[in-house]
Amino acid sequence: MAIQFDCPYCTSTLKVPDASAGKQGDCPRCGTKLVIPNPFAMSEQAAPAAQETQAASQTQAPAMDAPAGASQEAAPPAGESVAVQQRPLSTATAQYLRKRRRSNVGPILLIILCFGLMLGAAGYFYYTYGPRLEGNLVGARLSPEDASLEQLQKTSDLGLSEDVIQAVNNSFKETPRRVQSDLMEMTFFGPEQGGLKVRLKPGAKTEIVRVDLTGDPALLEYIKQHGTQLDQPRYTELQSQLEAFYTDWNRFLQEGGPMPDLINYRNTIGLNSLIGGLGYHMEARVNNRVFPCVHDDYDGGLYFLVPKGTLQFEILGSQMENGWTKFPGKYTVQVTQEYQGQ
Repeated sequence: MAIQFDCPYCTSTLKVPDASAGKQGDCPRCGTKLVIPNPFAMSEQAAPAAQETQAASQTQAPAMDAPAGASQEAAPPAGESVAVQQRPLSTATAQYLRKRRRSNVGPILLIILCFGLMLGAAGYFYYTYGPRLEGNLVGARLSPEDASLEQLQKTSDLGLSEDVIQAVNNSFKETPRRVQSDLMEMTFFGPEQGGLKVRLKPGAKTEIVRVDLTGDPALLEYIKQHGTQLDQPRYTELQSQLEAFYTDWNRFLQEGGPMPDLINYRNTIGLNSLIGGLGYHMEARVNNRVFPCVHDDYDGGLYFLVPKGTLQFEILGSQMENGWTKFPGKYTVQVTQEYQGQ
């Protein structure tokens, strides 16, 4: 018959052959080394006490024989497997395992907390000791004779047929289209050399001021590092709107009907083709009124429309449709002179 007992560590019920009694083995469940109980040795220890009791009441009593061969059994071979009868974990064991799993959550939360603190500290030091995009800049107003900005549209990457592009360009060469307001005047026209151009002039109540960015090295460094990233949304919008413009206008030429909305294309094509990445993300504010950036000469100058006679205004990041303000700076511009174009 087999010897059955419980592991004192994991409480699993184990069964081993009689020959393993009194030997040392490993629990197959938890791997703990343990001594296999010897029920025969316990019987031998109990035998003398039983004999003394029987001798007091009887004159002759047969002595109990120890199990034959109990001390001659060989130890089980190394690596001998021990049969295990699984049983549900006790309540204490289950509680211990649950507590151990819960204890693993603490270090993970601690690591996340430390990482967050490191990011916060890095942001704080960058904000406190990093380059500050603020201060004063100098502006120069353009004379009425020079206050005209033009840009030829690039159509090579639109993916439209040459016939469509040529038909639209010829239409604007024959009949230029103008969008006029108190803020600005935008004209779409076809030049003699071909293509499509836009021309911007200030409105009846505004003027153009060129802001010199070269007076702030931190701002120039910011443009150097982030210029490509700033320009990506402007370029993407310009290309998609330019394709839509040619498609809509060609349909208008072929089918008639309402004229495409030139006010929308004034902003998404006209202005976007005149400015760069930084200008796309900036605006001027005069007495809490917002005015657009209308040109970037890529020579350290940004051009803004402002009310006539403005002597001081602010330039700062404009809020995008998603609510984000990409440019983090804010400058005060002093208009002190008239710009002498090169």
